[in-house]
Amino acid sequence: MPADEMRIRDLKFVVALYEAGNMTLAAKRLGISESALSQRLRKIEHRAQKRFFDRENGGVKVTDSGRLFVAHAKDTIHAFQEAVHSAREARHGELHKLRVGVSAFLPDRWLHLVQSIILPLFRNLTIEIVTAYSMELLAMVESHQLDLALMTSPPESALIVTRCVATNSFMIVLRESHPLAARKTLALADVTPHPWIFFYQQVHPPLHDLILELATAGGKEARIVHCVSRADQVPLLLADSVTLAWLTPAGAAIAAREGFACIPLVDSRLRLETHLVASANDKSPLVSEYFRTFVRRVEEDRAPVQLPLPIGTGSERAPARRARASAALEFRQRKG
Repeated sequence: MPADEMRIRDLKFVVALYEAGNMTLAAKRLGISESALSQRLRKIEHRAQKRFFDRENGGVKVTDSGRLFVAHAKDTIHAFQEAVHSAREARHGELHKLRVGVSAFLPDRWLHLVQSIILPLFRNLTIEIVTAYSMELLAMVESHQLDLALMTSPPESALIVTRCVATNSFMIVLRESHPLAARKTLALADVTPHPWIFFYQQVHPPLHDLILELATAGGKEARIVHCVSRADQVPLLLADSVTLAWLTPAGAAIAAREGFACIPLVDSRLRLETHLVASANDKSPLVSEYFRTFVRRVEEDRAPVQLPLPIGTGSERAPARRARASAALEFRQRKG
Protein backbone atom coordinates (compact mmCIF):
# COMPACT_ATOMS: atom_id res chain seq x y z
CA MET A 1 0.00 0.00 0.00
CA PRO A 2 1.52 3.37 -0.99
CA ALA A 3 2.13 6.13 1.55
CA ASP A 4 -0.77 8.23 0.32
CA GLU A 5 -3.20 5.41 1.24
CA MET A 6 -2.30 5.25 4.92
CA ARG A 7 -5.27 4.89 7.22
CA ILE A 8 -6.28 7.38 9.93
CA ARG A 9 -5.37 4.72 12.50
CA ASP A 10 -1.80 4.67 11.17
CA LEU A 11 -1.58 8.42 11.65
CA LYS A 12 -2.88 8.08 15.21
CA PHE A 13 -0.18 5.49 15.95
CA VAL A 14 2.58 7.87 14.90
CA VAL A 15 1.08 10.85 16.78
CA ALA A 16 0.61 8.78 19.93
CA LEU A 17 4.23 7.65 19.90
CA TYR A 18 5.42 11.21 19.30
CA GLU A 19 3.40 12.53 22.24
CA ALA A 20 4.32 9.68 24.60
CA GLY A 21 8.00 9.54 23.65
CA ASN A 22 8.03 5.92 24.73
CA MET A 23 6.85 2.70 23.06
CA THR A 24 5.39 1.25 26.25
CA LEU A 25 3.35 4.33 27.13
CA ALA A 26 2.15 4.81 23.56
CA ALA A 27 1.05 1.16 23.33
CA LYS A 28 -0.96 1.47 26.55
CA ARG A 29 -2.59 4.64 25.29
CA LEU A 30 -3.55 2.92 22.02
CA GLY A 31 -4.72 -0.26 23.71
CA ILE A 32 -2.33 -2.58 21.84
CA SER A 33 0.81 -4.51 22.73
CA GLU A 34 4.24 -2.91 22.45
CA SER A 35 5.33 -5.47 19.87
CA ALA A 36 2.23 -4.79 17.74
CA LEU A 37 2.96 -1.07 17.82
CA SER A 38 6.60 -1.65 16.88
CA GLN A 39 5.61 -3.83 13.93
CA ARG A 40 3.01 -1.33 12.78
CA LEU A 41 5.49 1.53 12.97
CA ARG A 42 7.99 -0.34 10.82
CA LYS A 43 5.32 -0.88 8.15
CA ILE A 44 4.32 2.80 8.25
CA GLU A 45 7.94 3.95 7.91
CA HIS A 46 8.46 1.46 5.09
CA ARG A 47 5.46 2.84 3.20
CA ALA A 48 6.61 6.42 3.70
CA GLN A 49 10.21 5.43 2.91
CA LYS A 50 11.31 7.60 5.82
CA ARG A 51 12.44 6.91 9.36
CA PHE A 52 10.27 8.82 11.83
CA PHE A 53 11.83 7.76 15.14
CA ASP A 54 15.24 6.70 16.47
CA ARG A 55 15.21 4.24 19.38
CA GLU A 56 17.42 5.24 22.34
CA ASN A 57 17.60 4.49 26.07
CA GLY A 58 14.21 2.83 26.26
CA GLY A 59 12.51 5.75 24.55
CA VAL A 60 12.23 7.20 21.07
CA LYS A 61 13.51 10.42 19.54
CA VAL A 62 11.61 11.92 16.62
CA THR A 63 13.57 12.63 13.44
CA ASP A 64 13.12 15.74 11.30
CA SER A 65 11.03 13.71 8.87
CA GLY A 66 8.96 12.37 11.74
CA ARG A 67 8.35 15.85 13.13
CA LEU A 68 7.02 17.09 9.79
CA PHE A 69 4.91 13.96 9.37
CA VAL A 70 3.34 14.39 12.84
CA ALA A 71 2.42 18.02 12.13
CA HIS A 72 0.51 17.06 8.99
CA ALA A 73 -0.90 13.91 10.60
CA LYS A 74 -2.50 15.96 13.40
CA ASP A 75 -4.16 18.25 10.86
CA THR A 76 -5.45 15.26 8.91
CA ILE A 77 -6.82 13.52 12.01
CA HIS A 78 -8.57 16.70 13.13
CA ALA A 79 -10.06 17.24 9.67
CA PHE A 80 -11.30 13.66 9.58
CA GLN A 81 -12.92 13.95 13.02
CA GLU A 82 -14.56 17.24 12.09
CA ALA A 83 -15.93 15.70 8.89
CA VAL A 84 -17.38 12.73 10.80
CA HIS A 85 -19.03 14.92 13.45
CA SER A 86 -20.40 17.33 10.86
CA ALA A 87 -21.94 14.44 8.94
CA ARG A 88 -23.55 13.05 12.10
CA GLU A 89 -24.98 16.41 13.07
CA ALA A 90 -26.33 17.04 9.58
CA ARG A 91 -27.94 13.60 9.36
CA HIS A 92 -29.31 13.13 12.85
CA GLY A 93 -29.40 16.63 14.28
CA GLU A 94 -27.19 15.24 17.04
CA LEU A 95 -26.98 17.48 20.10
CA HIS A 96 -23.99 17.55 22.44
CA LYS A 97 -24.41 18.60 26.04
CA LEU A 98 -22.06 19.24 28.94
CA ARG A 99 -22.96 19.80 32.59
CA VAL A 100 -20.39 22.22 33.98
CA GLY A 101 -20.20 23.14 37.64
CA VAL A 102 -19.11 26.61 38.70
CA SER A 103 -18.14 27.68 42.21
CA ALA A 104 -20.60 30.09 43.74
CA PHE A 105 -17.73 32.45 44.58
CA LEU A 106 -16.16 32.87 41.15
CA PRO A 107 -16.78 36.18 39.37
CA ASP A 108 -19.06 36.42 36.34
CA ARG A 109 -16.15 36.58 33.89
CA TRP A 110 -15.49 32.87 34.48
CA LEU A 111 -19.12 32.03 33.83
CA HIS A 112 -18.96 33.98 30.57
CA LEU A 113 -15.83 32.06 29.56
CA VAL A 114 -17.43 28.70 30.34
CA GLN A 115 -20.34 29.55 28.04
CA SER A 116 -18.25 31.13 25.28
CA ILE A 117 -16.19 28.05 24.38
CA ILE A 118 -16.82 26.98 20.76
CA LEU A 119 -15.81 23.51 19.63
CA PRO A 120 -15.70 23.01 15.83
CA LEU A 121 -16.13 19.26 16.28
CA PHE A 122 -19.27 19.71 18.38
CA ARG A 123 -21.20 22.53 16.72
CA ASN A 124 -24.51 21.82 18.46
CA LEU A 125 -22.95 21.97 21.92
CA THR A 126 -25.13 23.14 24.79
CA ILE A 127 -23.83 23.79 28.29
CA GLU A 128 -25.84 23.40 31.47
CA ILE A 129 -24.44 25.42 34.40
CA VAL A 130 -24.61 24.08 37.96
CA THR A 131 -23.59 26.43 40.77
CA ALA A 132 -22.53 25.05 44.16
CA TYR A 133 -19.77 25.14 46.76
CA SER A 134 -16.42 23.78 45.61
CA MET A 135 -16.48 20.53 47.55
CA GLU A 136 -20.01 19.80 46.36
CA LEU A 137 -18.82 20.32 42.79
CA LEU A 138 -15.91 17.96 43.37
CA ALA A 139 -18.21 15.21 44.65
CA MET A 140 -20.48 15.64 41.63
CA VAL A 141 -17.54 15.35 39.21
CA GLU A 142 -16.26 12.21 40.97
CA SER A 143 -19.73 10.63 40.79
CA HIS A 144 -20.18 11.70 37.12
CA GLN A 145 -23.11 13.99 37.89
CA LEU A 146 -21.03 16.75 36.30
CA ASP A 147 -18.77 16.53 33.25
CA LEU A 148 -16.46 19.32 34.40
CA ALA A 149 -16.25 21.92 37.14
CA LEU A 150 -14.50 25.23 37.72
CA MET A 151 -13.71 25.32 41.42
CA THR A 152 -11.36 26.66 44.07
CA SER A 153 -8.38 24.71 45.41
CA PRO A 154 -9.50 21.08 45.03
CA PRO A 155 -7.76 18.57 47.32
CA GLU A 156 -5.60 15.91 45.69
CA SER A 157 -7.61 12.95 44.42
CA ALA A 158 -6.84 10.04 42.13
CA LEU A 159 -10.40 10.30 40.82
CA ILE A 160 -9.91 13.64 39.08
CA VAL A 161 -7.62 15.49 36.71
CA THR A 162 -7.19 19.22 37.23
CA ARG A 163 -5.52 22.22 35.67
CA CYS A 164 -4.87 25.41 37.63
CA VAL A 165 -5.99 28.38 35.53
CA ALA A 166 -5.58 31.24 38.04
CA THR A 167 -4.01 31.93 41.43
CA ASN A 168 -4.93 34.69 43.87
CA SER A 169 -4.55 35.71 47.49
CA PHE A 170 -7.24 35.95 50.12
CA MET A 171 -8.33 39.53 50.71
CA ILE A 172 -8.69 40.98 54.20
CA VAL A 173 -11.45 43.59 54.39
CA LEU A 174 -11.53 46.01 57.31
CA ARG A 175 -12.45 49.56 58.16
CA GLU A 176 -9.98 52.35 57.36
CA SER A 177 -9.79 53.10 61.09
CA HIS A 178 -8.48 49.57 61.77
CA PRO A 179 -4.84 49.40 63.04
CA LEU A 180 -3.87 47.28 59.99
CA ALA A 181 -5.54 49.48 57.38
CA ALA A 182 -2.33 51.24 56.30
CA ARG A 183 -0.55 47.98 55.44
CA LYS A 184 -0.04 47.07 51.78
CA THR A 185 0.05 43.31 52.49
CA LEU A 186 -0.73 41.16 55.51
CA ALA A 187 0.49 37.85 56.89
CA LEU A 188 -1.47 35.30 58.89
CA ALA A 189 0.32 36.36 62.08
CA ASP A 190 -0.87 39.94 61.51
CA VAL A 191 -4.57 39.08 61.39
CA THR A 192 -4.74 36.31 64.02
CA PRO A 193 -4.85 38.64 67.06
CA HIS A 194 -7.98 40.36 65.71
CA PRO A 195 -11.56 39.03 65.68
CA TRP A 196 -12.62 37.51 62.34
CA ILE A 197 -15.59 37.45 60.07
CA PHE A 198 -14.81 34.11 58.48
CA PHE A 199 -16.37 32.01 55.75
CA TYR A 200 -18.75 29.23 56.72
CA GLN A 201 -17.01 25.85 56.86
CA GLN A 202 -19.33 24.27 54.28
CA VAL A 203 -18.10 26.81 51.71
CA HIS A 204 -14.70 25.08 51.56
CA PRO A 205 -13.93 22.66 54.45
CA PRO A 206 -10.25 21.98 53.54
CA LEU A 207 -9.32 25.68 53.30
CA HIS A 208 -11.41 26.58 56.34
CA ASP A 209 -9.73 23.94 58.52
CA LEU A 210 -6.24 24.64 57.13
CA ILE A 211 -6.43 28.32 57.98
CA LEU A 212 -7.54 27.63 61.55
CA GLU A 213 -4.86 24.95 61.94
CA LEU A 214 -2.10 27.29 60.73
CA ALA A 215 -3.34 30.08 62.99
CA THR A 216 -3.22 27.77 66.01
CA ALA A 217 0.24 26.51 65.02
CA GLY A 218 1.41 30.12 65.09
CA GLY A 219 0.71 30.26 68.79
CA LYS A 220 -2.69 31.97 68.79
CA GLU A 221 -6.20 30.68 68.25
CA ALA A 222 -8.41 32.53 65.80
CA ARG A 223 -11.44 34.24 67.30
CA ILE A 224 -14.37 33.99 64.88
CA VAL A 225 -17.24 36.35 65.67
CA HIS A 226 -19.31 35.79 62.52
CA CYS A 227 -19.53 33.04 59.86
CA VAL A 228 -20.82 34.13 56.47
CA SER A 229 -21.44 32.64 53.05
CA ARG A 230 -22.21 35.91 51.23
CA ALA A 231 -19.79 38.79 50.70
CA ASP A 232 -22.53 41.40 50.69
CA GLN A 233 -23.21 40.65 54.37
CA VAL A 234 -19.72 41.71 55.43
CA PRO A 235 -20.10 45.54 55.44
CA LEU A 236 -23.03 45.29 57.84
CA LEU A 237 -21.02 43.10 60.20
CA LEU A 238 -17.83 45.18 60.14
CA ALA A 239 -19.24 47.58 62.68
CA ASP A 240 -16.03 48.41 64.55
CA SER A 241 -12.35 49.16 64.01
CA VAL A 242 -11.16 45.86 65.45
CA THR A 243 -12.86 43.15 63.42
CA LEU A 244 -11.66 42.05 59.96
CA ALA A 245 -13.14 39.82 57.27
CA TRP A 246 -11.67 37.08 55.06
CA LEU A 247 -12.90 37.23 51.47
CA THR A 248 -11.94 36.15 47.98
CA PRO A 249 -10.92 38.89 45.52
CA ALA A 250 -14.36 38.67 43.92
CA GLY A 251 -16.02 38.86 47.33
CA ALA A 252 -13.86 41.82 48.35
CA ALA A 253 -14.90 43.66 45.18
CA ILE A 254 -18.52 43.23 46.28
CA ALA A 255 -17.94 44.20 49.91
CA ALA A 256 -15.49 47.08 49.40
CA ARG A 257 -16.91 50.56 49.62
CA GLU A 258 -16.07 54.01 50.96
CA GLY A 259 -14.44 53.74 54.36
CA PHE A 260 -13.15 50.20 53.91
CA ALA A 261 -9.73 48.83 53.03
CA CYS A 262 -8.98 45.63 51.05
CA ILE A 263 -5.53 44.17 51.66
CA PRO A 264 -4.10 40.92 50.23
CA LEU A 265 -3.02 38.20 52.63
CA VAL A 266 0.34 36.99 51.30
CA ASP A 267 0.95 33.38 52.29
CA SER A 268 2.02 30.63 49.87
CA ARG A 269 0.16 28.04 51.96
CA LEU A 270 -3.17 29.84 51.64
CA ARG A 271 -3.46 30.65 47.95
CA LEU A 272 -6.78 30.57 46.16
CA GLU A 273 -6.29 28.43 43.06
CA THR A 274 -8.99 28.25 40.42
CA HIS A 275 -8.96 24.79 38.78
CA LEU A 276 -10.75 23.22 35.87
CA VAL A 277 -11.64 19.70 37.03
CA ALA A 278 -12.78 16.55 35.21
CA SER A 279 -13.14 12.89 36.14
CA ALA A 280 -9.91 10.93 35.67
CA ASN A 281 -11.71 8.02 34.01
CA ASP A 282 -13.93 10.07 31.70
CA LYS A 283 -12.94 9.09 28.15
CA SER A 284 -15.46 11.34 26.40
CA PRO A 285 -13.92 13.11 23.35
CA LEU A 286 -16.29 16.02 24.04
CA VAL A 287 -15.03 16.48 27.62
CA SER A 288 -11.40 16.17 26.51
CA GLU A 289 -11.83 18.68 23.70
CA TYR A 290 -13.63 21.17 25.95
CA PHE A 291 -10.96 20.79 28.66
CA ARG A 292 -8.11 21.45 26.20
CA THR A 293 -9.90 24.35 24.53
CA PHE A 294 -10.77 26.02 27.83
CA VAL A 295 -7.18 25.84 29.09
CA ARG A 296 -5.89 27.16 25.77
CA ARG A 297 -8.31 30.09 25.91
CA VAL A 298 -7.13 30.98 29.41
CA GLU A 299 -3.48 30.86 28.34
CA GLU A 300 -4.15 32.97 25.26
CA ASP A 301 -6.16 35.53 27.18
CA ARG A 302 -4.35 35.43 30.52
CA ALA A 303 -4.60 39.12 31.43
CA PRO A 304 -8.39 39.52 31.18
CA VAL A 305 -9.07 36.13 32.76
CA GLN A 306 -6.73 36.48 35.75
CA LEU A 307 -8.66 37.92 38.66
CA PRO A 308 -7.54 41.45 39.61
CA LEU A 309 -6.49 42.07 43.18
CA PRO A 310 -7.87 45.35 44.59
CA ILE A 311 -4.63 46.08 46.42
CA GLY A 312 -4.41 49.15 48.59
CA THR A 313 -6.65 50.83 51.11
CA GLY A 314 -9.93 52.54 50.52
CA SER A 315 -8.35 55.91 51.34
CA GLU A 316 -5.79 55.37 48.57
CA ARG A 317 -8.54 54.62 46.07
CA ALA A 318 -10.87 57.42 47.15
CA PRO A 319 -9.05 60.24 45.26
CA ALA A 320 -9.16 58.20 42.07
CA ARG A 321 -12.88 57.59 42.49
CA ARG A 322 -13.54 61.26 43.13
CA ALA A 323 -11.50 62.19 40.07
CA ARG A 324 -13.48 59.80 37.88
CA ALA A 325 -16.78 61.07 39.29
CA SER A 326 -15.72 64.70 38.69
CA ALA A 327 -14.72 63.92 35.11
CA ALA A 328 -18.02 62.15 34.49
CA LEU A 329 -20.00 65.07 35.90
CA GLU A 330 -18.05 67.54 33.75
CA PHE A 331 -18.74 65.42 30.64
CA ARG A 332 -22.48 65.32 31.38
CA GLN A 333 -22.58 69.08 31.93
CA ARG A 334 -20.81 69.74 28.62
CA LYS A 335 -23.11 67.29 26.85
CA GLY A 336 -26.15 68.93 28.37
